[in-house]
Amino acid sequence: MSKQDFYLVVGADCEATQHAIRDPALGERAVRGLAQITAKENLKMTYFVIPTDLEASPAVYRELAAAGHEVSLHLHPADLGYEEFLGIYGPDDQHKILAEAADRFAQVMGYRSKGLCIGYASGNDYTYPVVAELGFRHGMLSIPTRILPECASVWAGAPLGMHYVNPYNRILPGWLDVVNIPCTLDPESRLWGGKHPQDLRVELVDAKNHWYTTAKAVDRQLTENTAVKYISACTHNIFHYDDPNNFRRQTLEKMIRHVRDIVGKKGGQIVGVTQQQLAAIFRKTVPIEQAKNIHLKLDTQGRN
Repeated sequence: MSKQDFYLVVGADCEATQHAIRDPALGERAVRGLAQITAKENLKMTYFVIPTDLEASPAVYRELAAAGHEVSLHLHPADLGYEEFLGIYGPDDQHKILAEAADRFAQVMGYRSKGLCIGYASGNDYTYPVVAELGFRHGMLSIPTRILPECASVWAGAPLGMHYVNPYNRILPGWLDVVNIPCTLDPESRLWGGKHPQDLRVELVDAKNHWYTTAKAVDRQLTENTAVKYISACTHNIFHYDDPNNFRRQTLEKMIRHVRDIVGKKGGQIVGVTQQQLAAIFRKTVPIEQAKNIHLKLDTQGRN
């Protein structure tokens, strides 16, 4: 990898059986369509799947995993009989909810998920130690700069890039052996009344808007000389990605081309990876012992 090369992750939250959707056939077509798109681009998908989607389509997800895509756990507590947002619960209840979902995942897939994506990025300062205790080792666990207290999802000030999580404070990088891989976003472009940043969620805006978010993220990481540079796009399996004429499919295809073009003009290239592969690369590049040496610094300029 040169200093200008970037890893590219394309992820999908798979929740077509969720109570608000209830269309497993659409979910199956969507995940297959996403696999086709990424195969053409020499990429691999990362599928975060709620237990009911797995149980509705076990052969599909086993097939995708066998083909080299990552299949990991997605959590929506409401579809397990709990309240919607994980971040309203204390550590014991969070452990119970996540453990139940992890067990159902393992029953279908035959292995325990190391990856995790929590619905709405809902969490609190109890969440990361529970996640680590249950054996999860990476995931899309935060949405930096999001301020949605109504979803128990408040991430103002959280790191924009990949990092080990903190056992005491979800906003700070830390030294637990869990690699958080946030979706790429632009903290300066605000949506939903300023509560949410524009991110590379395919269905959020059109490809042109995603171009600007991508370009800014590439420039930021090059300027900061980030140890492991990456772009992460995300979507859901509730859209017709199996249809070549579908607007969201065309948007994703353009987004992938744009990432290649933007990085290429900087003298780099794109390497497609799953989240699990990217987390392994991060661990190798940034040893966890190095993360333990992080110290907070207070800006004292102007005090004299």
